[in-house]
Amino acid sequence: MIERKTYLDQLSAWKDEKVIKVITGIRRCGKSTLLKQMQERMIKEGIIEDQIISINFDGLEDEALLDYKTLYALFKSSFV
Repeated sequence: MIERKTYLDQLSAWKDEKVIKVITGIRRCGKSTLLKQMQERMIKEGIIEDQIISINFDGLEDEALLDYKTLYALFKSSFV
């Protein structure tokens, strides 16, 4: 996997800002890979892995989270 240092640096610069970050791009351009690399970087910087929430709405394992009430409950319990 090729590290996208420029994009990772841009994400890192905004990491602690309380604004919504949006990563856009065409299909299969590397958005999910970029987010995985960001997660790895955060763990290396000392963020506890349990503090990182990763949801794949295309996978069956997270299908229940398509219901907004279930998704809200997950986030509400994670940030208590």
